[in-house]
Amino acid sequence: MPQYSRETVAEVLAANDIVDILGRSLELKRAGGGRFKALCPFHSEKTPSFTIDQNRQMFHCFGCGKGGDILAFVMEHEGLSFVEALQQLADRAAIRLPQPDAASTDKDDLRAQVLKFNDSASRFFQRNLAHPELGAIGRAYLETRKLRPETVTRFELGYAPDGYTHLHDAAQKKGHSTKVMEASGLLKRGERGSLYDIFRNRLIVPIKDVAGKTVAFGGRDLGDSPAKYINSPETVLYRKSRVLYALSEARDAMRKTGYALLMEGYFDVMRAFDAGIEHAVATCGTALTLEQAQLLKRYAPEVVLVYDGDNAGIQAALKGVSILVQAGLRVRVATLPNGQDPDDYIRDAGPQAFLEAVERAPGFVPFYVAASREKTETVEGKTAVANELFAIIAQMNDALRVDEYLKVVAGALKIHEWECKRAYGIALQHRPQAPRLVKEAETPEIKFTTQDCMFLAALVRTTSQHREYEEKLKHCSLPEGPVGEILALFREHGMRTDALLHSLSGESRQLWTAACVWPEEDLKNPEDLVCDWFGRMEQVAAHRQVKSIMNELQNTDAGLPEQEALLRKTLELRKEAQTRKQGHVWSALNKG
Repeated sequence: MPQYSRETVAEVLAANDIVDILGRSLELKRAGGGRFKALCPFHSEKTPSFTIDQNRQMFHCFGCGKGGDILAFVMEHEGLSFVEALQQLADRAAIRLPQPDAASTDKDDLRAQVLKFNDSASRFFQRNLAHPELGAIGRAYLETRKLRPETVTRFELGYAPDGYTHLHDAAQKKGHSTKVMEASGLLKRGERGSLYDIFRNRLIVPIKDVAGKTVAFGGRDLGDSPAKYINSPETVLYRKSRVLYALSEARDAMRKTGYALLMEGYFDVMRAFDAGIEHAVATCGTALTLEQAQLLKRYAPEVVLVYDGDNAGIQAALKGVSILVQAGLRVRVATLPNGQDPDDYIRDAGPQAFLEAVERAPGFVPFYVAASREKTETVEGKTAVANELFAIIAQMNDALRVDEYLKVVAGALKIHEWECKRAYGIALQHRPQAPRLVKEAETPEIKFTTQDCMFLAALVRTTSQHREYEEKLKHCSLPEGPVGEILALFREHGMRTDALLHSLSGESRQLWTAACVWPEEDLKNPEDLVCDWFGRMEQVAAHRQVKSIMNELQNTDAGLPEQEALLRKTLELRKEAQTRKQGHVWSALNKG
């Protein structure tokens, strides 16, 4: 892993503003004092607890505890390594990162090497498709799809020839190691120990992460394989449950339109883009997952499901509805006539007709009822459909939203609104407590208090007294836990708050980021807060000494003079602790 100096990292951070960066994917609202608030992108919530402090260039979520600087956000939000996030921010600020030491090159970073290999493999597949003879089969198939050449180029489509070692041989000539080839998932080790290509005689579709990096590939068979589509296996780069096809291409259009079109197939999405509809994404050959739903929520508050119009597509849409609703998204479902998929419908009816179908798409409740029409013809079936809808609605954490959806359920099932709400209440009482798909702020038990947070917030804001605090820390007995860890770093390195974040992890990091974004208006007398805390620590230290002396008295064989000396020391410590306590109270009364 390349290593960069603290000065290089600081230069990149200084050239990027946290509000500007986070504002690209979050809806920020001013909260006063250089602070902004937003709904947290890392867990589901209704009331914003995600706070950004522009002055300190830090963020912290008071719901789930995640926090840090711009680098930490980009790493977490886009799933990048430290070096990848730093490079992205450096590129954005037109800063050229220095070459790392030869001793710590990318050759030691498997993730970076697999990324390089994937890029090389993608170019290899594209060259094959363009080859007059080798790529003829792939080009003939694309003729049937009738995609514009610009779309084929944009999505970097390629071709894997029929044969077991085409990619392997090309990669070997380029100097890629067998370790990297195997780690990419594009090659597999056979029974005799040699590597062979997994994609053979297939049209190749590169799969990219949200940052536009090629992390995997899909392959459409052009022969007689029973597996029409296969994808790369999961690797150090690729987790299929966390990737949506074309999200890096679609996210800007999703923000602009306010909704995402969620489809099933690669060619559905490519057809949409081919027709100028650029807010479409697809699952990568798998059922929709919670992680994918949360990815969508970062860029748009609403999703329109446009799955195939056949029975399998409708059933997939029904399952997708539940996950999307539970992720806090508004959901509509567009069904296309005659069982067509989006690819066929856009090509046959045109983009305008498709967009009109999307515009008419009903909410998930009417769709769910319509798709279950046969069941609703009986009382038992209607009850079952109602309970299925109740199970989805029960995942919502907004009472007003629940109330409105129950009205829609009543109307769609033609039952009285009051009866629907009563049945919903009964269903809630008898529903087994299954774990929520969307988990609210799953964090370990936090071992710091609001007082700890306010103390640190006051400590860093009273900059004129930092020298005095540094002297106090030299002689102060530090508590155990996150506060003590932070103060120990201050004691060792001085009050260098800018360098503290990357020395902390876990609860200490949570505490520090929370303190950095703590509202200044809540710290009416920061000097008093700091003074009182140091006073309490002095009292705690004195009480510990007294306890230690009392234990020594009980267990000592010392003579009377030594015992009397210990008792005098105990009285002195108790008197000092009481004096300090009274002094802090008197100080607070005078300033109050």
